[in-house]
Amino acid sequence: MPEVLPSRPRSKRTYAAIALFLVVYLGVLIVVFAPRDMIAVQSGAAFYGVDN
Repeated sequence: MPEVLPSRPRSKRTYAAIALFLVVYLGVLIVVFAPRDMIAVQSGAAFYGVDN
């Protein structure tokens, strides 16, 4: 009869790695699927002709 090793509780590092993966994964999904207007950046060249 084979011996069964006792299960170890999951460490905090495991949960931290899962949380980091999810944050990065969701960030990439937001950048990929976000509308262009949401992440568009205006260049400084557009402001050269504007008087303040």
